Amino acid sequence: MTRYIFDPFGKLYAERTGSMVSSEIRDLLSITARPDVISLAGGLPETGALSPEVMAEIAREVFLEDGPGSLQYGPTDGYAPLKRILCEIMALEKIHAHPEEIVITSGAQQALEILAKIFINPGDWVVVEAPSYVGALNSFMSYQPRFITVGMDEEGLKTELLSESLTALRKRGERAKFIYTVPNFQNPAGITMSARRRARLLEIAREFELLIIEDNAYGLLRFEGQPLEPLKAQDPENVVYLGTLSKILSAGLRIGWVYAPAPVTERVLLAKQSADLCTSSLTQRIAFRYFTTQNWRGVIEKLVETYRERKETMLEALEEFFPEEATWTKPQGGFFVWASLPPFINTSDMLANAVENKVAYVPGTGFYPDEQGTNEMRLAFCHPPPEKIWEGVERLSKVVNRELSIARSLGLDIKNKNNKRLEEP
Repeated sequence: MTRYIFDPFGKLYAERTGSMVSSEIRDLLSITARPDVISLAGGLPETGALSPEVMAEIAREVFLEDGPGSLQYGPTDGYAPLKRILCEIMALEKIHAHPEEIVITSGAQQALEILAKIFINPGDWVVVEAPSYVGALNSFMSYQPRFITVGMDEEGLKTELLSESLTALRKRGERAKFIYTVPNFQNPAGITMSARRRARLLEIAREFELLIIEDNAYGLLRFEGQPLEPLKAQDPENVVYLGTLSKILSAGLRIGWVYAPAPVTERVLLAKQSADLCTSSLTQRIAFRYFTTQNWRGVIEKLVETYRERKETMLEALEEFFPEEATWTKPQGGFFVWASLPPFINTSDMLANAVENKVAYVPGTGFYPDEQGTNEMRLAFCHPPPEKIWEGVERLSKVVNRELSIARSLGLDIKNKNNKRLEEP
């Protein structure tokens, strides 16, 4: 896309456009599309588990049996038969919903945009995990909120830090609108929120009258450990749940959904009507026929095995090639590993060298609404085959080790978090 230095329409735009930023992941796509670059950047789902011939036949049947309906406008809340299927999918994780409570959206990303639109006024406080999903941050920032970022550890969101932040806000006579969280195999960190943290988060939300937006894009892609109940299953009245078919069927169909408390659902419908009237009637019918004619649970099992192998390959490669000064998460499911390097390494600055070395990742700063994450990176294991993951991590390790060598030559103590020069003898 052409970028103009001078914009003759600059005085006409709404102020909120000044808060719109481009996704670092989208910006990387043109680079990572090069066949010589191994991309550990984009969270692209594996499509190889789906037979093109089967999907072509499904589309053919949709056109032959319901051609007029598939080419026409549909209800804003979505195609009713598909909504019944989505309830079945949620039931696998102990969420019990009725089809009339579901609103189908054009991907979960549209749901995030709609929720931002109906809840955020300029200057409102919203709470996000640190780091957090870049697509959610971009949707929220368009409506000019202020952010409370709450760090994570191996159990997920640090709920006591959250409570402290909300208490301080209350003392100033202010409150937050909502907290956005990805409890299962978080994007970008790969961390899963523990059962006790989930329970505490729900307590805090009730105490501070805080709505929770639960994004569960990866919940069915668990490789190890026991499934944990979604927040929505534990507290239906205070949680807005977001689901998507992008990770278990097709990202290209652009089908997500919202399961929210009834008053919120009414506002979601109004906002969606003004956005696109309805999600594609064609893709909804294709999805419905897929789930009613195919062994979709078997496909998910294949995907889990594929992603498990790729995750294990990435962790083994990191252990083999990355320096001891680096740390990384060990996800139980999902798509991503989050790596942290010594604080003096800037992963945004390092990216050009990585691409020159024919490997790409996403720098950490894009996953924060402030200046955090400069020495962090997201590594996606979902798309490349295992041999490419291994080679990509090896290539990336050479770039990281080069940065460490430069630091040593400058006299930096690479194990010192303050980045001070070593004492002269």
